[in-house]
This record gives sequence, structure tokens and C-alpha cells, in this order.
Amino acid sequence: MSAGKGETMRTRAITSTLTTRLSPTVPSASQTYEPLVRSALRQRLIHNIFAFSAAFTLVLNVLFGGEDDASAFARLLSPGTWAMASLKWSVSVLPVIALRKVYLTSAATPATSPAKMLTNAIAKPSTRRCLAVYMTCAMMLVALNLSSFTSEEREQLHLNVFVKSRKHPYYLNGRLLFLILAQLWLAASFFLRNIMLDRFVFRWTKPLNSSELPFTPSNLLKLVLTMTLFTSFSSMVYGVAFGLSRLLVLPLLLKLPVVSSVVRPFIAHFARGPWTLSLPILHWSLLVRSFMMGLVTVMSWEFAESLFDAYVPQPIKVGTVTADPNVTVVSGIMTQDTVFAHFAYSELAELASDESPAGAAQRTTLFGDQKYSPSLWNVLARQSLLRLGQDYQTFLRRGAPITPPVVVVPAAPKPKDPPSTPLIRKAIFKAPQQSPLGSMLDSVASDSELSKAAEAVAGEMEERASQMHIPELFRSVAPSSVAASAATAMAARPTPSIISDLITQLRGRSRNLVVSRCPNWLKQSAMRWNKWFYRERLNKVVEVCLPNRELDALIIQALSHLVCASLSEDRYGVVQRDIPRILEAFLSFLSAIEEYQVEVNAKYIPPTPDELSQCDTKILEEKETIRVEVAKAGDALVVVSDALKTGVANISRTFGDKLVAFKFPPRTARKLQSFVDYT
Repeated sequence: MSAGKGETMRTRAITSTLTTRLSPTVPSASQTYEPLVRSALRQRLIHNIFAFSAAFTLVLNVLFGGEDDASAFARLLSPGTWAMASLKWSVSVLPVIALRKVYLTSAATPATSPAKMLTNAIAKPSTRRCLAVYMTCAMMLVALNLSSFTSEEREQLHLNVFVKSRKHPYYLNGRLLFLILAQLWLAASFFLRNIMLDRFVFRWTKPLNSSELPFTPSNLLKLVLTMTLFTSFSSMVYGVAFGLSRLLVLPLLLKLPVVSSVVRPFIAHFARGPWTLSLPILHWSLLVRSFMMGLVTVMSWEFAESLFDAYVPQPIKVGTVTADPNVTVVSGIMTQDTVFAHFAYSELAELASDESPAGAAQRTTLFGDQKYSPSLWNVLARQSLLRLGQDYQTFLRRGAPITPPVVVVPAAPKPKDPPSTPLIRKAIFKAPQQSPLGSMLDSVASDSELSKAAEAVAGEMEERASQMHIPELFRSVAPSSVAASAATAMAARPTPSIISDLITQLRGRSRNLVVSRCPNWLKQSAMRWNKWFYRERLNKVVEVCLPNRELDALIIQALSHLVCASLSEDRYGVVQRDIPRILEAFLSFLSAIEEYQVEVNAKYIPPTPDELSQCDTKILEEKETIRVEVAKAGDALVVVSDALKTGVANISRTFGDKLVAFKFPPRTARKLQSFVDYT
């Protein structure tokens, strides 16, 4: 094409409208699922836990909060009763609920005995904070109760801060001190009970009926009886501890030089009183007041804890309130928090077992969804099998943590010397021949060959002498270098500490002295307590092996129902490709659990007829304890094994002869054949 007047034609490429569009990935749980669950839990916290615990505190304040002769109905209508109940709930119950919410965890404490449970709790920094919160709440309740009294009532109850004495105006009131220390002791005892119950761990429970809620009459009666026994036992132990501290600790404090000058103006009069172990009996009204105050406190705490245990673990359905329920639920199982994973798999299991037309349509959409890459089913199957695989490996390690591999750092290769021409350092001309006299004189010189050989032999002998034991008789004739090295080794050897040996001897003698003076019944009680405190429980050992057994059961239930439903609802066959992997994972886990079940059951040997006829109480009690622990261990294993058996049986019953189309490893095929033959 010709160009006129020197002008050239310019061509421009046409922009294509075809672009590469990547499929989006499934959104993370923190974007879609977790905010919805947090909102539902917040509603439960406000409308169920806060409301019912505040109402329970009001009822306790109406029944036990009045010192006058007014009736309970009159106190219920009094504004002061409502104000005092609100203050007590705010300073005592609300901090405990907030503490439970903040330190709630999904990881159970890997402890197999009470000693290990207590040791692990003490090692956590949160334990000291929680104890401080409980004791502070107890102190605030004491302050509120004392502030509700008038000055005349405090005079009648003898609960002033200082005793009436012109000579010693700063002597503390023993009754008030006993009351305050009793509440602190009870708060510490209640927190110790929570540690032993491992209450800060998330406990998954099935949906509760209305008769199983904490505020039903039967559960309230159980709570009152339990807390009454707990308060009584704690008060008795506190009375003994208070008396022993008066007899042993207080005289020691008054004899210390610096401490005595500080505490004597306040507590010196306590040392002149009668025997403290019998003193509380003479103040029966104080004991009753301390007991009732502590009972009301621990009942409020226990009721709030029971509400938290009942309402928080209940299943939550949040997928129905979103535009795409399948995406919401699948994103929920991708969370790293086990608590949110419980809620997600609970909703997924309910969807998988829903037999309504709406449930079938939702499953069909889940199987055929190709909007995301990877697809929803691929994400679901991969995450579920990954969690099962991790718990399976934990079970094979019997709950032991993963040992990190030892990384061996290879040594750096030495650089090669560059090639060079060696230097000749000896004479290149022939040496002149010496005379016989010169040769004889050179042989006896200090740098002669004979002298060098003698020095080499002497050095080798010194090295051998330093490596062997030389008796004291011959140390004086040993070479000086050997003696010097031996002295250096003796000086470098650490000498035992005299103070540590003395402390060890004092501990041993004190223990022997106490044991020799104790009666036999006290020795037997101490031995029984020591055995109970340090003995490992078989059921706890099994629970450590399966820390996420409830979550594993939900995963197995959801996968098995989805696989069964895929036979008629999966249009593209995406689920059938993962059936061999799912069945292999199920059967491998089941085989490992069954082998361990046989090992656990073998630990219990029933008593022989001779043992039953001899009626040896000690042997029979030990075997009964083992039998109970084996039964509890079986209950922990059954949670996962029953879910696995039910899931494999359902898949075998649904697919039947169609399972021949899949390829399985020989061990998995033999195990699966037994289920096919049975069904």
C-alpha cells in the first residue's frame, strides 16, 4: 500500500478480551465462620450465663443475706437487697466467668496423676493470676458483707478491725482475722478443685435436654449437697491449719529479730491465748457465720461454672444465616482452633445425616460445586483426613509429643592448598666426612639423634603414666609433668557442697523422727495418700492418647454419611475418587485402637477363688481399682472405635459389591472384607 506525501501508515494491535481468570480459593475461617460463632457465643454468655447467674445470686441474697427478722418476701421487694445482690454478682461472679472465658483452651492437660496435674498447673503463669482473682473476689465479698452491718451490729458480732485496748490499740481482732483467712482458704480450695477437674478445658457435650440444665430442681439439690460437703471439709482442714499455724508458725515469727519488731504490735496477744485447736469451738457463732458466708460464695461460683459447662459447648448452626451455607461450613473446618472446629464439624455432621429434600439438595450442591479451586469437597476431604491422620499419629505415639529430628550440620570442607613446588631444606652438596673423634662428640651432644630419641621415649612414658593409676608410694618418683597434670585434675574436680549435704541429712533425720513418733494409723494414711496422689491412672493414660476423641468421632460421622449420600447425589463422581483413602484411614485407625484395647483389657486379672476365699482386702481393692480404670479406659476408646465401626459398616452396606471397583492395600482389604461379609 503506497503512502502519499512521505507519510507512513501506523498499525495498532487489537486488544483481546480473553483473559485468564483464576478460580477463587475457599475463604478462611477468620473471615466467614469464626465471627458468626463468636456472635452466637456472646449471645449465650449474656442471655444465659450472665442472666441465670445473676438471678441465682439474687435468690441467695434474699435467702441468706439478711441479718434482721424480715421475711424473704420483704427482702425480695427491698431495693437494698437488689443493689447488694448486683454488687455481689459484679465483684464475685462476673470476674470468675470472665476468667473462664479468657483462659478457655481446647488442649487437655496431658497428666495421668493428680501430682502431674498439679505440677502442670503450677508451671503455667495463668494459674497464679486465676488464684489471685479468686482470692480477690473472696475479699471483696467479705468487705461487702461487713459494710452492710452498722457500727452497733459490728460491736455485737465482735467484728471490728482492732480490739478494744488502751494499752495496745493496734492489736488485730482475732475473730475478724479468722473470718478473712477462712474465706481466702476456701477460695484457694475451690480453685484447687477446678484444677483437678481441669475446668478450663473445653468439654464437648451432646445437646442437653431441659431436665439436664443446671437450674432444674434435681441439679440444684445436687449442687447444694456437693458444695455443703466441700465447704464442711474445707472448713475442718482450715481449722486444723489455723491451729497449727498458731502453735508452730506464730512463735517462730515472734522470735525472728526483724520480723518480730514489725508484727509484734499487731499479733503479740495471739501467743498468750489458750490452745487454738479448741478455741474455734468456743466461738460457735463465728464458725457458723464463716461457714455460711463461704457456702454462699462457692455455690455462686459453682452455679456459674455449671452454666458455662452447659451452654458454651452446645452446637451452633451459623450456615443457615449466610448466603452460601456450604462455603461457610467448609471454611469453618479449616480453622486452627479446635473449639471452632467442634462447632463446624457438628454442623457438617448434621447436614450429612439430614434426610430431608433440602438437605439432599444442599449436599448435591456441595458435591458439584466447582466455583472454588480446590473445590469444596477437596478442601473438606483433605482437612478431615489431615486431622484424623494427626490424631492417628498421636495415638501411635501414645500421646507423646513429636520428637524434632536431630539436624547434623556437615563439617565445612577444608580448602585445598594450591599446588606449589616443595622447597629442599637439606644440603644439596655432599657433606665432608667427619673424623671418628668428631662423630663421638656429636653423639653425646644435646641436639644429637640419641638425645632426641631418649626424649621421645621419655615423653611416651609420661603420657602412659598420666593415663594409669600411680600408687601414692611412687608419686614422688613420677615425672614432674605427670604430677602437675594430676594436681590440675584434682583441683578441677568439683568438691561436694557441705551445706547441701547438711540439708539432706537434716531432712532425712527430720523425716525419720516424724515417722518414728507418728502412730501406725497415721503412717498408713500418709502412705495411702501418697499412693493416691502419685499413682498414674490407666484411664488418664488412654485419654492422653486420644485428646480429640469427640472431634474425631464427629469427623468420622460426617465423612461416612457424606460418602454414603454420594452414591445417589454425587453427579460428577468427585467423592468416589476419595473413598479408598477414607476407608484406609478409617480401618487403620480402627485396627490400632482394637490392638490397644486388647492390651488395656489384659491389665485386669480377675481375683482367683483363693484370693476370694482369703478375703484379702488390700488385694481385692487393688484389683477393683484396676477393673474400674480399665472400664473407664474402654469408654474413652469406644468414642472413636464405635464411630469408626458405624462409619465403615454404613459405607459397606450402601456400596456393597460396588466396592470391588476400588483398589485397597492387602491389610485394608482383609479388614474391609469382614465388614462386607457381616453386612
